[in-house]
Amino acid sequence: MKNDTFITDNFLLQNKYAQELYQKYSADQPIIDYHNHLPPKDIVEDRKFENITQVWLAGDHYKWRAMRTLGVD
Repeated sequence: MKNDTFITDNFLLQNKYAQELYQKYSADQPIIDYHNHLPPKDIVEDRKFENITQVWLAGDHYKWRAMRTLGVD
């Protein structure tokens, strides 16, 4: 029987060394996003947002520019 699963535990790991490094050392680590557009103050103070839109747009000048380009006030 053929396995048609696309995303597996070794997805994008192209050789046995990459698989070993990932499975032994990285798989159980938390994902830490060091690249975000929130002001550091909001993170330090554990700011609570009212909704996902507020999180998505708060402090992100890249999204503001894109919205202005598309005609959003």
